[in-house]
Amino acid sequence: MRRFFGVILIAVTIGLVWLLNNPIGPLPALGRLLDPMNGCWANAEPVNKNFSADLKFPGLQHEARVWIDSQFIPHIHAANDHDLYFLEGYLHAKFRLWQMDMETRAAAGRVSEVIGEKGLSFDRKQRRKGMVFAAENSLRAMESDARTKGMMDAYTEGINSYISSLNYRTLPLEYKLMGFVPEPYTNLKISLMLKFMADDLTGSTNDMALTYLREMLSPAELTFLYPEKIAGSTPVIPKGTVFDKASLSVPMAPADSVAFPRFTPADFGDAKVEGKGSNNWAVSGARTASGAAILCNDPHLGLNLPSLWYVAQLQAPGTNVYGVSLPGTPGIIIGFNDSLAWGFTNNYRDVKDYYLIKPVAGDKNKYWFEGKQTEFSKRVERIVVHGKPDVLDTVYYTLHGPVMYDDHYMSKDGLRKMLAVCWMAHRATNEMLSIYLLNKARNYNEFVDAILNFQCPAQNMVYADRAGNIAMWGQGQFVNKWKGQGEYVMDGSDSATLWKELIPMRENPHVLNPAQGFVSSANQSVTDDTYPYWYDGDFIELRAWRLNQLLATQQKATVNDMFAIQQDTYSILAANTLPIMLRYVPAKLDNWVAPMVADLRKWDYRLDAHSTAATLYQVWWSYFYKDLWSGRFGAVPDGFWPLPERTMQLMAPLNDTTTTIANELQGKLVRSIPDVIAGSFREAIDSLSRYPDGAGKDTTGKMYWYYAKNTTVSHLTKLPAFGFDHVDIGGWGNTLNAAKGDHGPSWRMVVQMGREIEAYGIYPGGQSGNPGSRYYADFIPDWAAGKYFRINFLQNAEQQNNDHIKYTWTVHP
Repeated sequence: MRRFFGVILIAVTIGLVWLLNNPIGPLPALGRLLDPMNGCWANAEPVNKNFSADLKFPGLQHEARVWIDSQFIPHIHAANDHDLYFLEGYLHAKFRLWQMDMETRAAAGRVSEVIGEKGLSFDRKQRRKGMVFAAENSLRAMESDARTKGMMDAYTEGINSYISSLNYRTLPLEYKLMGFVPEPYTNLKISLMLKFMADDLTGSTNDMALTYLREMLSPAELTFLYPEKIAGSTPVIPKGTVFDKASLSVPMAPADSVAFPRFTPADFGDAKVEGKGSNNWAVSGARTASGAAILCNDPHLGLNLPSLWYVAQLQAPGTNVYGVSLPGTPGIIIGFNDSLAWGFTNNYRDVKDYYLIKPVAGDKNKYWFEGKQTEFSKRVERIVVHGKPDVLDTVYYTLHGPVMYDDHYMSKDGLRKMLAVCWMAHRATNEMLSIYLLNKARNYNEFVDAILNFQCPAQNMVYADRAGNIAMWGQGQFVNKWKGQGEYVMDGSDSATLWKELIPMRENPHVLNPAQGFVSSANQSVTDDTYPYWYDGDFIELRAWRLNQLLATQQKATVNDMFAIQQDTYSILAANTLPIMLRYVPAKLDNWVAPMVADLRKWDYRLDAHSTAATLYQVWWSYFYKDLWSGRFGAVPDGFWPLPERTMQLMAPLNDTTTTIANELQGKLVRSIPDVIAGSFREAIDSLSRYPDGAGKDTTGKMYWYYAKNTTVSHLTKLPAFGFDHVDIGGWGNTLNAAKGDHGPSWRMVVQMGREIEAYGIYPGGQSGNPGSRYYADFIPDWAAGKYFRINFLQNAEQQNNDHIKYTWTVHP
């Protein structure tokens, strides 16, 4: 019996050892993970950890220094470009490796390799979108230029130097939790990271939604509700700018019957997609107290941990640049150097079109083009799925681009037909060269030469320099389209719909030192109607109206004034709609409702974090907007309803008691606007009454706006313990401080380009990607509170005597 129990004990022990050292389903090997010496506990950094180091890298060519300041921001000083980008790659890997790994896997459609079958649909979409195809095309362009090839090779060497030093104990925590290890980094991954950003900023279009609406509305109705440009637009390039004469003639549009196939509502699905926004501007020295130009930027992107950005200063002969870098790619993306500053906002001109493909009946290898049977080219995508057999997906390529949707992968958010996608990001572009040259640029002409290499994603690029110049470019590579080309899904069998001539990029809209004394962009329409080339896009105006309103009043602007503009929570939407909405509030109100409405009547239209009036307005507006449009437009793909600013304009006639909006909207809406206002008020009150007492409410039980909107900075794994919810910040998408649920200002920067550069920045995260580090999310409280850190811009020198330097790396070859 004793022997029997001994055998059982040994078997149980062996079983436990096996269980603890092997993953079970989605769970990691718990024994290794919980190992007190090498597991997750090893990732907890002591608060007083000393990061100073003496390092040796055989790949380095000369001795170098890295000074890390009190914000945990590295200042790299190298003797040449190779060593500079090698060390940037090493730093990115040391503090952000898992993030870089997962984002490039996501770009390539490879997340199923680590998360299993639940990632398969996403991976298939990425493959069919042509993400790797696009990255391979651009990689050829980048590696054909000695400057960008050298930059990328050195950066990749630095990353791989760090990867090769890792063991299980030193792996980033997420690898231990998810049960995989990093693979060698390649130049293709750099290209994939750039395409990942291009997809984020230009990946969604309105083609399918507008195609649906074209079948639903008359041309007059469609133009009325969805105008190409909103009335009163204040464009990125100021009105009155004289554009150069076009070197190309705008092509003639073919007949609609040739260009655009017809569909029925049964051909469509529906979904909701949220866009990306940003603000940037520059103020001439003529309008500042110091006499120096001030440049500001706050790109609105996903709020994640680890943060999208990593702040750094790069120094080498000919380079002294500071700003935010994108982990996974070399260089500084947004920032400033000794001579000039620059920033980006999304341009939103349409650079992605869909084509209906007509396959040849009975021959799946061919499709029709110009009356001829044309061979598809094919790419067999092997998708590795963790814990499951590999999945093979054959993607067919046409002369337009890859077939994204067909019988084997139907669109859930648009047209259920065989559709090919033609996208500027598929082309062999070299945005890396633009970044390389921008970092070294010394004046306006060199800035322009640099940005002309930036083709996709198109950006509104703002500029200011120490000579006092300011400028704005609507930069990207655009097609010379006929009017209407790409607004709707086009017939892929007719050559009249092909993308043809490219607009010379020096003819892109731009302005230098405008008479108004400032330039600005907030994702609004790029130009007025005098620009000689036709374009369309997904433009919004609310933030631009407010931004230009504020900038026009600045006569002696300071950096503090710029901070206030970036933090501005005033809602033009509320200011123009709430007085109308309040007219339809019932005269008799419940006792608990009356004080809320009284607060609303005296509200200043600011969506401040601790405003309770802001909560009631935004909840009421949300119900009103949904109820107004969902009746007739509920099935429109992507939830593409008339914009809030257009809705605001349609409400304006209600201010005039002698007219009604029915004159314009007759037959377009299921219910009258006054009825919708009254009904949505009751819904809003009912909704707010259901919130339990407790956190997020004032002493009278009214809910604070920050708590109701729940701005959340989540870890990329979506593990709640690694993220922050209900961040105490105001604003929304209709204000300049556009902090929404999971999107918002991802990097706030203010730079005064005087004799001594004075610069400030903040972002919602921290420099370390390690949840066990004090530097993981230490910027979030200041970001939410509207505070900035003073940027420590070091002179380009081998030795530094600066009180802000906290740690030093001495690096030897």
